[in-house]
Amino acid sequence: MILKQEGFRNETFSQCKSATEVREALISSESWYLLSNEQPIAVFQLQTSGPAVTISKICASVGPKVLSAALRNELREKKISNITLQVAPSEVDGYTASGFAPGELHLRYSRTPKASNMMPILPLANPSQKELPNLSELMHTAYAKSQHPLLDGAAEEMLQEIMSGARGEYISNASFVSGIRPNLVSACLLTLDKPSEASINQLFTHPLYRARGLATVEIAASMNQLVASGIGTITAWVGERNDVVKRLLTKMEFRQGRSVIEMTGKT
Repeated sequence: MILKQEGFRNETFSQCKSATEVREALISSESWYLLSNEQPIAVFQLQTSGPAVTISKICASVGPKVLSAALRNELREKKISNITLQVAPSEVDGYTASGFAPGELHLRYSRTPKASNMMPILPLANPSQKELPNLSELMHTAYAKSQHPLLDGAAEEMLQEIMSGARGEYISNASFVSGIRPNLVSACLLTLDKPSEASINQLFTHPLYRARGLATVEIAASMNQLVASGIGTITAWVGERNDVVKRLLTKMEFRQGRSVIEMTGKT
């Protein structure tokens, strides 16, 4: 199924040249899920948070109607009530007809990491799980007045997923926080999507410390580590309405690529 969809394989499993290599890549990551209905009908990445699930990087051999029905049957048995799907804009009508509501458009930005000698504005450090409470408080404050404020406990749960590897291998030496411990004011956390590609999974700054270049320095420091590790691509997914991060990434020579729309529904 994956080998037949060349565009999906080239972007998601570019290092794999055969069905055996794809299979090994799927098995090596706990986030991939195979959905079957007598025979395999879809492969996707799945992240679970309580009664909710987010499904991304979908490769399916059936249309939205059949896939939606199969997903609901599968997830209902697992006590999942809320579903978020990340689908291509061309598939929105099909999922809307299947009971999903379209949400925000997300854009993919990427570039080849480049080393630099950018000087830190505040002390930089690699965050560890010991700092999870401080990071969670910072993240909750950073999102408080945004279009998507976080519920109590959501920040800690999301950060725990990142640092535990549930969202892809956590790249601890390429993730950075700014500030004098324990007073952290900005963070950039990276995960490994595949051997040659890292992703900026979270980027957030305390409202009182924005527009000072902290995120720019953190991303630059992350790229220095990625270059040293031989990782050839760094990516970030950004909401279409997040003009601040879009401007930042464009200024840092990231290029905009494909887009996905978040669809939400119930089981």
